[in-house]
Amino acid sequence: LDTGAAWLERLHAAHPDQSRFTRLLATVHNNLGARRLDAGDLDGAGSAFARALTLLPDHTDALFNRARLALLARQPARALHDLARLCELRPDDPAAALLRAETEVALGADDAMDRLRAAIGDAGLAAADPLRLALCLADGGDTDGALSRVRAEARPERILAAADVAWRLAENGEDAGARAANAHVAACCDNGARAPGLYAAIAARLTLPQVYADHAAIDSARAGYREGLRDLAETFDDRALARCAPLLEQLAWSNQMLAYQGRDDREPSAFWAQFLVRAAHSLAPALAAPPRGGRGPRRRIGFISAAWRRSTIAAYFRSWIETAAATGNEVVVVQLPPTFDEVTEQLGRVAGRLVRPQGALHAIAVQLRALDLDLAVYPDLGVDGRVAVLAALGMAPRQAMGWGHPCTFGLPTVHDFIGCATMEPPGGEDHYTERLRLLPGAGTAWQRPDPPPPATRAALDLPEGPLFLVPQLPYKVHPDTDAPLAAIAAAEPRATVALFAGERPGPVRLLRRRLAAAFAAAGADPVRQLRFLPQVDRRRFLATCAVADAMIDTHHWSGGNTTLDCLHAGLPVLTVPGALMRGRQSAAMLRAIGVDELVCADAAAQARGALALADDCAARTALVRRIADGLPALLADTRAQRAFGALLQDLLAEPVSDA
Repeated sequence: LDTGAAWLERLHAAHPDQSRFTRLLATVHNNLGARRLDAGDLDGAGSAFARALTLLPDHTDALFNRARLALLARQPARALHDLARLCELRPDDPAAALLRAETEVALGADDAMDRLRAAIGDAGLAAADPLRLALCLADGGDTDGALSRVRAEARPERILAAADVAWRLAENGEDAGARAANAHVAACCDNGARAPGLYAAIAARLTLPQVYADHAAIDSARAGYREGLRDLAETFDDRALARCAPLLEQLAWSNQMLAYQGRDDREPSAFWAQFLVRAAHSLAPALAAPPRGGRGPRRRIGFISAAWRRSTIAAYFRSWIETAAATGNEVVVVQLPPTFDEVTEQLGRVAGRLVRPQGALHAIAVQLRALDLDLAVYPDLGVDGRVAVLAALGMAPRQAMGWGHPCTFGLPTVHDFIGCATMEPPGGEDHYTERLRLLPGAGTAWQRPDPPPPATRAALDLPEGPLFLVPQLPYKVHPDTDAPLAAIAAAEPRATVALFAGERPGPVRLLRRRLAAAFAAAGADPVRQLRFLPQVDRRRFLATCAVADAMIDTHHWSGGNTTLDCLHAGLPVLTVPGALMRGRQSAAMLRAIGVDELVCADAAAQARGALALADDCAARTALVRRIADGLPALLADTRAQRAFGALLQDLLAEPVSDA
């Protein structure tokens, strides 16, 4: 296909009026895009589909595939335009109509069944896959309808589709429905004797809400979570684990949602980690022996993640890879499938070696063990459950984690937590089972984004008047954040508080309901003053930051890369430091650039500070200038890189028995 595309490009350039060349070239690029999409190359797929549609804007297969790419990338808003055009070109295509209706529901449209019925009719609904309909119902908030379709399905060949519905319910914040759906999947799979029964049994006990109504709801969820952990350990003793299908994917559960409750998670995290190690050794006994390492003259360091691509993690920790490569050690970047992009390739060149392991998780573990790493570094352990399984088995005799997911994990196989000294509270080491190793300054070398394109509020579809951004996904907006937002809206009737929608509509529905009640109780108008913006690309996000008045940092889980983006765009950030490291990142950055007054004592001070900035244009302009003047000190601080290089040498020099 690549060779054919090259020749056809020459033919098209020589004979641009030959429609058969144009159509054939567009088809070749569409097919190239489909192949790249299947291989996980999202950037390459997007470029190919874009070229096909430049050549032939109404190429229906390319429209469908570009929409599929957007949906796989969890950006349904990008898919909707292509799907609308596809339905115009194929008005009698029920598959296109169904996909368009599903996408509209995923973007928050009401009445899922009505939209589906309008798209494909009653006969189409009767013939449609009930579990596919269940996915749409989960997005539409009809938990009972989705759950009834899951419970009606027990065929082994359909159980993975039922598990997908359980996951979709969890993504939409319907934790009770997700637990019930997972319990059905686990029972159908004989509690793990067939995959994904063990994973479903874990999810049936440990699924947490995406949005909490209040502190009492958090208390209840934590109590249920602890009970679920105990029941999991008792139910799946060594004999029960021995009956489970030996597929490591059954353990690829992420505990990420626990961290957004704003509490110290050392004890429950360690309990889960102990179970994970025991279960991983049971399902993969051949990998239970500790790794040996290379023990050659040059030590080998592996940086293992599923996020070495265009992501916050890659932006945060590129400097760690650069520093490791400069130490003279051999450095390997490991990117788990299926996604990679040009950032993946760049980081591989920086390191000197890129590994993209393939196959099932057991095969991936075997491939990584074969690297003979002396030190494995996991920058964001806890986000992708597969990475946690690898760390539990041990991919190197010494293992360390970074603060890409700034919480302890609790694994006995991970010895060190590499953190940032300015972000840790006094006594922060008590929050970790790992040995806390702190880097000075910013802890890493931040990367400056390109400046935002100039834009007006009208062009960005934003309201006039004071505009306050809360640029975090709904699950990061702790109930304690409601107070300053409601106080701002009540004190300034012209103000708009803008948040961002997540990947699924359910959490937005839940968060909107909670915030609307808080606004109304404070005397504000939630209908007019509360707005959820769609997810956008980084350029549009930066442009949005540039025209807002202030960012209101979320409580207990502060901004990291988001805070930096806002500061780069000239948007002041007001934060209230939390008791744990994950609630103190913004405060550390603001102090480093010399704008300590933006670090607030409490929610009331945060609201007062935001209102004052919006009210005093001259003071805000002076503050933005100070932020711009102070940022280079944060970005150019090389102490962290030097300290990280020395820390790597220390870790490699430690006897394995002491690690």
